[in-house]
Amino acid sequence: MAKPASDWSRLPVLLAINLLFLMVWGFAGFGKFVDGYPGWFEEVFGKTVLGRFPGTRAAYWGIAVLEVLGAILALGALVRLEFLGRRSPDCLLATAVLSLFVFVILGFGKWLTKDFAGAFQLFLYFAASLMAVREVREGIPGRSA
Repeated sequence: MAKPASDWSRLPVLLAINLLFLMVWGFAGFGKFVDGYPGWFEEVFGKTVLGRFPGTRAAYWGIAVLEVLGAILALGALVRLEFLGRRSPDCLLATAVLSLFVFVILGFGKWLTKDFAGAFQLFLYFAASLMAVREVREGIPGRSA
């Protein structure tokens, strides 16, 4: 049985999930724009399928845009005070779902380069994000985890 959205114990859990995604995507996404396109990205991915389509620069900046979008959604959830349970955590849920896809994309890059330890690490990030999706959905009326 799902916990009601007004359960006080959900507040710190949702706030922690919100802050974690804001931190992860904020540092990752905005950091890419501040630092610019790194030369190592071409060296690592240039001879893979990403080098042919969509191209290494497009892949890099596409990831950066998705990460910034994740940060913006997390910030939106924080500004809307979704963790308080008074409104549906739509932005937070969107952040968690977007995170799943970003971790799939990053994991794909690790598999392409045969970085299996890094791919496993991203699998764990994906699994943690999936747990966050379930936790956020649990308190939404009419939705089951």
